Amino acid sequence: MTDPVAAAIEPIREKFVQAYTQWLPEMQKHFPQGVSEHPFAIQHDKSLIRNLYRIDFATQIQPKPEFREFRLQDMLAFKSWDGPVEGVHLHLHPFRWDALVVQLQGAKWDEAAVTRWFDRWFGMMKDTPVVTPGVQTGGFIHAASLQDEMLHVDLGTAPVEALTELLAIARTTGASAIALVDPVVRPTTPSGEALN
Repeated sequence: MTDPVAAAIEPIREKFVQAYTQWLPEMQKHFPQGVSEHPFAIQHDKSLIRNLYRIDFATQIQPKPEFREFRLQDMLAFKSWDGPVEGVHLHLHPFRWDALVVQLQGAKWDEAAVTRWFDRWFGMMKDTPVVTPGVQTGGFIHAASLQDEMLHVDLGTAPVEALTELLAIARTTGASAIALVDPVVRPTTPSGEALN
């Protein structure tokens, strides 16, 4: 049986990843020595898990790193959905793959479980992030920031499985509801239609 949540969010990922992978060759034309999805330690942002962030494109690494961030001009529109999924109430609103908030209601995130999830999808190997050379995508999340019941995530080029695994972690917290929302765009009224 197909996971209805995965089926609903796959087009959101596809829209972002397709646009991002079309943007990268343009950046490489202007900055031939540039690299994509390069991990950096961001010491001044203590909410970032492990203080790590994968930059969409680094025009150079040395002597001083310079970055370019990719942003979609629009997001995939769909009617918000609200209903039970695998024993928890899910609020699914339009969101951008690179700017998602997963918010728990009535619970807090298990920080250890979220950190293990982060390590897997950020590409950590023995406490060091994997570095891929040149301009390519590695299926990595780009950042995650945890604040009590809210987890801000830039899912980067990670597959849908990364988000479905995160939702499984959210369900184990005992939350009465889980909301997937964009941090900027206000949610539309839930349609009440079933995910299928």
